[in-house]
Amino acid sequence: MYCNFATFILSALAVSGANAYTWTRCTNAEQCMAGEVPGPPKGVGTPYGGFYIPVYDSCTDFEYDTKDGYWYSHEKDGLFVSNTGYLRTAHDCNLVWLRSKNAAVGTTAWWKHLGGDCCLPDEVGWDIDNVGAYYTGDQ
Repeated sequence: MYCNFATFILSALAVSGANAYTWTRCTNAEQCMAGEVPGPPKGVGTPYGGFYIPVYDSCTDFEYDTKDGYWYSHEKDGLFVSNTGYLRTAHDCNLVWLRSKNAAVGTTAWWKHLGGDCCLPDEVGWDIDNVGAYYTGDQ
């Protein structure tokens, strides 16, 4: 009984820590899903910010626009991250990694199933240092 109870408590603590994000700045779309970069193909890829991004899966980099505070895609029209954390992805480019200027946040990955619009957590959607996106297959 003790072992099961301890497992339950540890699991509950792990879940509560994993869901410590808040969504108050962006509320006009569903919440983006936390994701992980898919495993790299053997011998092909590039390490970046704690993630290993397969070269052939990369679909775009982003550039910061100082006029409106948005991050815009270089290669894909319409993809952006707003200054409130509103994220627009595309069907063929639906997983975005964001590196925060805040070391406590670090680099995180977020996605929207089959592409579309979603809201990033407050902690992730502002004070962004760099952004990139890639294709995750039929997800």
